[in-house]
Amino acid sequence: MTDLLVYLVVMSVTPGPNTILSMANAAAVGFRRGIRLNLGMLAGITIVSLLSLLSLEILYAVIPQAETAMKLLAFAYLVYLAVRMLMTPVSEAEAAGQGFVKGLLLQLVNVKVYFLALTGLSSYIMPMEVSPAGRLALTMLIPLICFISGLAWAIAGSLLSSAFTRHRRFFSLIFCFLLLWCAFRTVL
Repeated sequence: MTDLLVYLVVMSVTPGPNTILSMANAAAVGFRRGIRLNLGMLAGITIVSLLSLLSLEILYAVIPQAETAMKLLAFAYLVYLAVRMLMTPVSEAEAAGQGFVKGLLLQLVNVKVYFLALTGLSSYIMPMEVSPAGRLALTMLIPLICFISGLAWAIAGSLLSSAFTRHRRFFSLIFCFLLLWCAFRTVL
């Protein structure tokens, strides 16, 4: 469970389309008006997470060996993200009062969300929990933690942005090592 929580927090708090857009949107229109975007993101992440759970349940039932392949893909993806974390400069996204539908649609095309859900499910949730109700409950941690992270970026957007920019290398190293730790824990 600790590994799952570390993975979800690291993946949801690191800069990406959701966090940057949430921060920029709240800065542009304020937190109260900006919350619609975050609610749309929550709806989209929930849909993606549930579709990922259903897909993996079917895949594992049809091809039980798929679990090992998914873990190896998750490992490779996390190592890729860790290396990319150190190499990629942060860019600011522009926002002009994005709403619920924009947040929802962003999640349906956001590759990071699909990988987050599939990796979290295949590496942590499915091996840890066998009951369908337990898997569903743990799957709901994905959108919940992502939503809380998006709110944190919206609330403290300018503070987080300036701190991250000033200490980018430090934060990148921390996130890189945490992602590598998660990667190795998926195959151990």
